[in-house]
Amino acid sequence: MSKATEAIYRWLDFNLEPPSHIQSEASVLQVRILGLLRILVGLIWLFNSWTASASANKHAIAAFIGLPFSSWPVHVVGNGILLLDLFIALALLTGKGMRVALWVGVVYLSVMWFAIAHTGGFNTAAGETDPGIAPIYLILLVLTFAGWRVSHARSRIHEMTRDHARLWIYAMQLAFGFLWAWDALFKWHPYYLTHLVGYLTAAQQGEPSWLAAYEQFWIMTISFIGPVVFAVLAALLEAALSWSLITGRLLRVSLPIGAGYSFVIWSTAEGWGGPYTALGQTGMTGNMFGNAALYALVFVMFMVIYRWPAGQPSD
Repeated sequence: MSKATEAIYRWLDFNLEPPSHIQSEASVLQVRILGLLRILVGLIWLFNSWTASASANKHAIAAFIGLPFSSWPVHVVGNGILLLDLFIALALLTGKGMRVALWVGVVYLSVMWFAIAHTGGFNTAAGETDPGIAPIYLILLVLTFAGWRVSHARSRIHEMTRDHARLWIYAMQLAFGFLWAWDALFKWHPYYLTHLVGYLTAAQQGEPSWLAAYEQFWIMTISFIGPVVFAVLAALLEAALSWSLITGRLLRVSLPIGAGYSFVIWSTAEGWGGPYTALGQTGMTGNMFGNAALYALVFVMFMVIYRWPAGQPSD
């Protein structure tokens, strides 16, 4: 382990070695699956790049900078964002230029989160309890890059590379845990606890009949259990997921549960991302898949990186 890595661990009061479930070398199967997941993230980013070119996003840019839609700065900024998204997407798809794409993406997502989304927030009327789309994209991008580094560091010469990648994986595990803690904390708000069914009912507006019927099933299930009871159970589950990610305990159980829970949220409250309606547009330029699908993907990545279930600690 390099001196710089050791210093970071000491400063953060971490153990000088990452947890045992973070493997030092990737197996052949891990390399293949991580490669497929990297391409999947690239396809998601490529699709978002295409949707970022829509006039609706350029109108949002014009409103943000306070200039007419037809002005040249609006088109320069809009086309610049499109090219930036395309560069990150191509780097993820090809595995070339990953280091540059990582830092470009980190700066881009940070600017989007702080300047555009104002670090998220909590809108009880809309049922929003997460800090926005940029943080989960940031975790996903860094985790994809770390998995790529582990996959390509096979010799002893690359031991430092593996150590740095393992550090980033551990950091993203903690960041993901705190992200769930944020979400769980705001789910205890009285307005959210008493309006859960209302959020799902509102989400049905403008959706195709098959999706409305699917969400109606969940509305009936929640009503049978009791909306407040169901909301409390959801808050407790999210708190448990956060605790597991931060402490590293019970990951064998929490990772697949978190992936399944995220999928349920995505398919109900987020309407499968809603690319067929205006509901798919969020504060993140071009995002058409919703937040929860990315949460599920991050859980899957951790399962692959930690060689779930064989490589997971049982306590």
